[in-house]
Amino acid sequence: MSAWRARFGADRRGAVAVIAAVAGGVLCIVTAVTIDLGVLVLHTRRVQGAADLAALSAAHNLEQGEAVVGRAAQATVQANVAPDLSVTVATTLGVYAPDPAKSRDERFTAGGQTPNAARVQVTSRAPLFFTHLLLGKDEVRVTRRATAAATGAPPKAMFSIGSRLARLDGGVANQVLSGLTGSKVSLSLMDYRRLADLDVNLLGFTDALATDLDIAIGDYDRLLATDVDAGRALTVLERLAGDDDGGALGRLASASVGTKVKLGDLIGVEAQSPQGIREGLDASVSAMDLAMAMLEVGGGDRQIALNLGVPAGLADLKTSLAIGERPNRSPWLTVTADGQPIIRTAQARLYVRARTAQALSGLARVELPILVELASSEARLKSLSCDPARSVEVEVRPGLARASIGVVDETKLDDFKTGLSPQRATLLSVLGLVSITGKADVEAADAGFKPLRFDDADIEAQRIKTVASRSFASGLVSSLLGRLDLDVNVVGLGLGLGDLTKALSRLLEPLGPVLEGVLNPVLDVLGLRLGEADVAVHGLSCPSEGRSTPRLVG
Repeated sequence: MSAWRARFGADRRGAVAVIAAVAGGVLCIVTAVTIDLGVLVLHTRRVQGAADLAALSAAHNLEQGEAVVGRAAQATVQANVAPDLSVTVATTLGVYAPDPAKSRDERFTAGGQTPNAARVQVTSRAPLFFTHLLLGKDEVRVTRRATAAATGAPPKAMFSIGSRLARLDGGVANQVLSGLTGSKVSLSLMDYRRLADLDVNLLGFTDALATDLDIAIGDYDRLLATDVDAGRALTVLERLAGDDDGGALGRLASASVGTKVKLGDLIGVEAQSPQGIREGLDASVSAMDLAMAMLEVGGGDRQIALNLGVPAGLADLKTSLAIGERPNRSPWLTVTADGQPIIRTAQARLYVRARTAQALSGLARVELPILVELASSEARLKSLSCDPARSVEVEVRPGLARASIGVVDETKLDDFKTGLSPQRATLLSVLGLVSITGKADVEAADAGFKPLRFDDADIEAQRIKTVASRSFASGLVSSLLGRLDLDVNVVGLGLGLGDLTKALSRLLEPLGPVLEGVLNPVLDVLGLRLGEADVAVHGLSCPSEGRSTPRLVG
C-alpha cells in the first residue's frame, strides 16, 4: 500500500489537464462577471441619460404645473429605456440657487412658490444573466438622478485688464518670461506675433482643461478652485491651437512646468451667479494674453535681472524688474453681470541704473538711477445692455504710479509690503572736488473710476481701450529730468553753478526718449504703463427673452 502511495505521489501525468480544467472554470466565471458588469454599466448610463433628458423636459414645462411636468418626465424616460424594462420616475419641483458656498446637491430646494428647477429620479432594474448564480438574484436595482434649472440668468460680460502685447519686443519678452517660469524661454518675435494673433475660445479651453484634469465639464466651482501646472494648461492650449501656433506653445509649456496657477486667480466669477459662467466664457481671447496672464499669476512675486543692451548715448545700463501678486488674489479676466469682482493688474517695480556715454564738462560720466513703481490698476463692470443695442460700460481706475530719480536698496525691490523711499542720488563725483546730487519725482494718481464704453463693434473686434491719469501726460523719463532737483558742490574750480547745471541739462535731455525706449517695452510685456490702464471686453452674452433655456445643474 505504501509503495502504491509513493508511486501515485510521484506520478505527474495529467497535471496540465487538471490545471486547465480549474483555469477554464475560473475563466468562465470571470467572463460571466465581466459580461454582466458591462451590461450593468451600459444600463446605468442609459438610465442616467434618461434621467438627464427627463429633467430637461420637466424644466421646459415648469409653468404647467407638477402633474404635467411629471407626465412629461415619465414619457421621456419611457422613450429612452428598453420597452421591456419597468421604470419608476419621481419628479420634484423646486428652486435652484447657484450658491458657491453649498455643494452641488444642496443647491436644489424642493418646493417654493416659483420653482425654477426640476429634479427627476429614475429607478430601473438591470438584468443579470450569469452572476445570479453567485449573487442569488437575477436583477439589480439602479437609481439615477438629474436636476435641470431654467434660472433666467442675466446678461453677462467678459472683460480683462492689462494688454499691450501688440507692441511686444521678443527679446524683452523672453527675459521676462524666463524670470517668471524659472526656465529659459527662447521664442522669436514671429512666435509672439503668431500667439498674439491666435484667438482661443475660453469656453473650449476651460472644458478641455477640465477633461484633462478629470473634472466634470460644467463643474466650474471645482475647476476654478484647482491648482494646475502652467505647463499642463499650456499643453492643453497647444492641442486646441493645432498647428496655428507654430510650435511656440509647446516650447512655452516645456519652460513653464512647475509653475502653479490657481484658475480662480486667472478667471473670476461674480459671487452670486457662478452657474452663468458657461455663456460668458463663450468668447475668444488672444493666446498670448492668456499664456502671459497665466504665467504672471503663477510666477508673480519674483525679481528679475534684465539685460536690455546699451542704447546709443549710454555707456552702461543695468535693469532689475520685480513683479508682485495682484492684490486680493484678483483675477486677470472675469465673467460678471454686476460690479464684482474687481479685476486688477499686477504690481511692478522697475529699477534702472544708467551711465552716460559722454562726460559732463570733461569731468566724469553721469550716473542716473531711476525707479518706476506701479500699483495695480482696477476695472469693474458698470452696466451692460442687450437691447436695443449691445454695449458694455466698464469703470477703470489707473493705479497709483510713481517714477523717481534716486537711490534705493535693491535687495528690497521685490518686497511689496515695504515701501521704498528713494534717496538723493550722487549723479557725479570727481575726487571730492566736484559732486552733483539730485532727486526727482513724478506721480500719477486718480481717486475715482472713469467710464469706458464698448459698443458691439468694439466687442466684436476685442478692441483695447486705455484710460490715462489726468495728472500725467508727457514722457516718463523726460518728465523726471525736467523736475530734477540738483545740488552742485564745486571746490577750488572756476566753473560756476549755473554752467554745470546747464551742461548737465544739455547732457541728459536727449536721454529721455532713449531710456523710455528701454523701459516701455518691459512694461508692455506685463500689460502696464505709468498712469494708464488697458481694458478689453471679449464677449457679451445676451439670453433670449423670458425664461432661459433649461440646463443640467446636477
